[in-house]
Amino acid sequence: MFLLPKGSPLFENLAVGVLKLPEVMSKLGTGSFTGYASFVFQASTIILVFEAGKLVSALHEGKDGARQTGFEALSTLSYHMAGTNGGVLNVYKLSKDLTMCIHALLQGEILYKAQELKLIDIKALLERIGSERMNGCLRIYTDERSAMIFYKDGTPLGFFHDGSQDIETSSTESQKIAGLPGAKIDLFSTQGVEHLMSLDLLEVVNIQNIWEAAVAHQQAETNKINSVREEREKKNIADKLAKLEEQVKTIVIGSVGKVGRGIVDKELTEQGGNSCLLDETNVVKFLAAIERSAKLLISTTSLKVLMEQLAKTITAAKSEL
Repeated sequence: MFLLPKGSPLFENLAVGVLKLPEVMSKLGTGSFTGYASFVFQASTIILVFEAGKLVSALHEGKDGARQTGFEALSTLSYHMAGTNGGVLNVYKLSKDLTMCIHALLQGEILYKAQELKLIDIKALLERIGSERMNGCLRIYTDERSAMIFYKDGTPLGFFHDGSQDIETSSTESQKIAGLPGAKIDLFSTQGVEHLMSLDLLEVVNIQNIWEAAVAHQQAETNKINSVREEREKKNIADKLAKLEEQVKTIVIGSVGKVGRGIVDKELTEQGGNSCLLDETNVVKFLAAIERSAKLLISTTSLKVLMEQLAKTITAAKSEL
């Protein structure tokens, strides 16, 4: 996933699940923030670039490398925020010049993606950047660290490393990352900054509306999941009650004969069905009714055994419901 150097931290590792997108946007916008905010989820990263409070870029990149920008990226961010229990927000301040370089980068064309540095003829690549007078960015990164080299007309413009707030002249950090095992590079061809300056996405995208749509969608999904779970639980209880009803009938039939099934059916019906076995008061009424019917058919001793079996069976079954 897309990893930028960290810049000068304003916030780090804020839990996304407790944040609301309109409030985050309002805070960064009204605070004339310049820099970038990265929302890091398990399967994707979303980067928002601000210049003096204007939202100039929005990029969503999935783990599979698929990208969205602008409205689509903001909409995806809303759905991720409304539906997640994970994810963190990091906010880093940058200089205006560095911010616009990042903006140009996010709007740029990918020329090389996730190329292993050890397999690249880096000298030939740098010669190409120079000979083609390329405007762009070379990103060098591992899973944990990232550095960038910006080019204008084929000439290095400067470097962006962790902790930087402005474009730097030292290449030391880039060289360190390039030397790490598994280091990779991306090469982006970017537009000139002068073509990217004026757009403010917050003026053309209604953040409140897309947030409310995302929250409503998430609530509908939650309601659907709860409904399915409730139906499954109801069926599970119904199955267990049917099994208990058959156990009760088997016990009564065992004591009073086939007529026992009719006795149980009659008393359950009068108590409102086998769900009465869930309620302690109704169980007492049901057992009393069975006892009244059975004592006309069997001895006192057999009746006592029958009632103990019924009470024990119903109590054991209720503990599992």
